[in-house]
Amino acid sequence: MFSKCSEKIADKLQCNNIIDDERYEICRYGINQLFSTILDFATILLIGFVFNMVLEGIIFTATYIPIRIYAGGYHAKTPQRCWLFSAIMLLIVLCIIKYTPNNPFFFWIYTVLSLISCVIIWTLSPVEDKNKKLDEQETIVYHQRTKYILYAEISLCVVLYLLRCYSIVMVLEMVWFSLSVMLILGKKYK
Repeated sequence: MFSKCSEKIADKLQCNNIIDDERYEICRYGINQLFSTILDFATILLIGFVFNMVLEGIIFTATYIPIRIYAGGYHAKTPQRCWLFSAIMLLIVLCIIKYTPNNPFFFWIYTVLSLISCVIIWTLSPVEDKNKKLDEQETIVYHQRTKYILYAEISLCVVLYLLRCYSIVMVLEMVWFSLSVMLILGKKYK
């Protein structure tokens, strides 16, 4: 998405002898990743701002990314599709949280769905991608790390429930539901 701009900046750094030929590709890649990260963060803030749910958007992303890294799942074929897919997912999650009626019936439906999602995460993770194959040792390590992050998030969810931070509890439940969907899709489209 930002490859031409990253290339021009890296060229300029190379022409000014700030980087040498050996570091050119690393620098170009790093600049491209920096632009992508800025776009991702700006998208989270924009969607959160539109729904008046910036905090929820940040919490969703901050709790989704660590567990997603180790659990794996479906990956889009291009960075642009990944960005679009992530933005749509955040949009849907924030809509669900914002427009779900605040009553015990819906709360318990989300709780049951999140428990099912946790079982799916526990059972399926890690789901490797065709571009990132895992050997036996990596599979064991990634599964363990997924479980540790899941334990931490469940513990956080219990504390937040006891503190009556129900909207944040829903955010965590949506993290697990979203991840379980990504794992199922990853298994299906392997």
